[in-house]
Amino acid sequence: MIQFLVTFSTYLLTMAFAGSFLGRTWMGTVDIFLHKLLKIDVTVGKYVYWKYFCTIADPPKPVHLEKPKNLTDQLFCKFLDL
Repeated sequence: MIQFLVTFSTYLLTMAFAGSFLGRTWMGTVDIFLHKLLKIDVTVGKYVYWKYFCTIADPPKPVHLEKPKNLTDQLFCKFLDL
């Protein structure tokens, strides 16, 4: 277990170090890859982070924003220019 934690911590530190040189777009692309690989649900916060901070052109959308059903989701989609 300790070897796994050391490996995981080293990986995270390496990613942070590389991201400082390679930029936000690269870090966002790696984050999207990890979300797809680990099958993690995409939240609205992650979508906004990827789209506007990491400047990813077409990031994956949250499930409830792909096909908005209620008025709140429809207005939010219009606000985000989906």
